[in-house]
Amino acid sequence: MKRQYILIFTILSLFTQCKKSKIETLKQSKIEQIFAENNYDLGGNVKFELFSDSTYNLISTVKSPNYEKTEKFNGFCEVKNDTIYFKPFEFEYTDSEKAVIKNNFIEFISEKSSFRIEIKKNTFKTRNKLDFTKFKDYAIFTYKPENKNSEYKPYDINQTELEEIDRILTKSFEENKSKLKSKNEYVKQCRIVTNANNEIEIWINCYCKNKYDKSGFKYNLIQMNDGGKCNISIKINLTKKEYSELNIAGLA
Repeated sequence: MKRQYILIFTILSLFTQCKKSKIETLKQSKIEQIFAENNYDLGGNVKFELFSDSTYNLISTVKSPNYEKTEKFNGFCEVKNDTIYFKPFEFEYTDSEKAVIKNNFIEFISEKSSFRIEIKKNTFKTRNKLDFTKFKDYAIFTYKPENKNSEYKPYDINQTELEEIDRILTKSFEENKSKLKSKNEYVKQCRIVTNANNEIEIWINCYCKNKYDKSGFKYNLIQMNDGGKCNISIKINLTKKEYSELNIAGLA
């Protein structure tokens, strides 16, 4: 009987050790490959993690003086080059089937919204095409065609083109300074396309900087119907190196 107890105890010990070993192996195989986070000046944040076992987590926290809400999302994905494909189900937070790793952001591609999360850690060898050190009040969002037959196609600029865009935009502000605030008082949200003539166009919306929300413009496209001088739009034709269609909200 004593031998039976010893045998049972030995088997249980081996089983426990084996289980612990499997758990430890699983932990070691789940390595964080990307960590991205948005911290909102008005309260709350969004955190996104992508792991080596093809899983992801997203935690969204919304905060206000009298309210707080946290949502958690998780699922599976596959990374190919600089694109994250969500499988077998779309990324529920933005209803996206894929996201692109670009310019130190994860940009979620969706028909319903334009949303980016700033990357804090990235173990993939994805290169940042643009350096925004001198252009901290710029944010570039990928253009999403309204339909498959659209004459406009999304385009990725290089550093030289970014510098040229800023030069032309500076010129437009100087030539219209009686109508506008100083260029440095605005944040600039850009969408970049090629038109039917294969010319590069930049559609820029400029909004007055918000001292209470200094970083929000980098994460979502701003929606504003009025605002006067604090809401202007302009189109730049980079191929022709000229600007046009300067519009100030609320003015005919």
